[in-house]
Amino acid sequence: MGAGSFNRNVRIERRVLNPDGESFVWELVASTRASVIMQSGKEIIVADAPISLMKASVRIRYSKRNCEEIHVGMQLTVDHIVMRIEQVQPDLARHEHVQLVCISDDR
Repeated sequence: MGAGSFNRNVRIERRVLNPDGESFVWELVASTRASVIMQSGKEIIVADAPISLMKASVRIRYSKRNCEEIHVGMQLTVDHIVMRIEQVQPDLARHEHVQLVCISDDR
């Protein structure tokens, strides 16, 4: 994969307990370049309130570190859009990329 296809900066963060022991904060896991494709947008009704959903496919470079440290439930931020990582799919055949399936919902 050429470097030109990784044209966005993304931040990947995990939720950790704040030192005060009473709240949670987001801690940086990785800041890297990525290829981002917004797949769909739709609105659903949950508890009589509309929720806007966006789904994105985010591709980052393959590395052992990325495969070991990035997990479902972490958050990814790109262009001020915060998304939840729903799936982590490493390219085990060629070791070129890790595909992250992300969802953003405005609740």
